Parts: sequence; structure tokens; C-alpha cells
Amino acid sequence: MGTRRSAVQWQALVDSFHDSGLSAPQFCEQESIAYASFMNWKKRLLCDGQNKEINIPLKPSFVELTQEVELAPSWHIELDLAPGIQLRIARPA
Repeated sequence: MGTRRSAVQWQALVDSFHDSGLSAPQFCEQESIAYASFMNWKKRLLCDGQNKEINIPLKPSFVELTQEVELAPSWHIELDLAPGIQLRIARPA
């Protein structure tokens, strides 16, 4: 049976991974951790951290684009995909 780790220990491993410059499989091999467990905890810690610290809504919010927007000669659309990640699309006049 593998080593049992606490959430704090997994967070330390995830932080080390981000600083390592290695791919996830390489890091897991180096640290002798199961890749599936590492990815599960990485995802869990990322979601927990975002929902608690940044208050990301659990359901996405949508804005309906009307025909007026579609026919406009110029437009600018900005999507916030995740903290620090934005997608901007524009059509100049």
C-alpha cells in the first residue's frame, strides 16, 4: 500500500511540481508517487483553493448576444476563463 499523505503534504508536492519545471509524469516518477493520485489531488487542491480564496462562481454566467450585437460593424468580446486567463476577440470598424 502507498504512503498516506495529508492535504497539506499534497499541497507541498503540488507546489514543488510547479517549481520543478518537470512534466507531471516525470515529477511523479522522481517523487515515487502514483500519477493518478497526484493529478486527483492537484485538481482537488486547485478547485478548493479557487472556490475559497477567489470566490469563483460554481456555475458559469452567460450573456445573451442579441442580433444587434451580431450586426454591429465593430465589437469587442472579453472572456474571463480562469484567474489571470482572459480571451479577447475584437472586430475593428
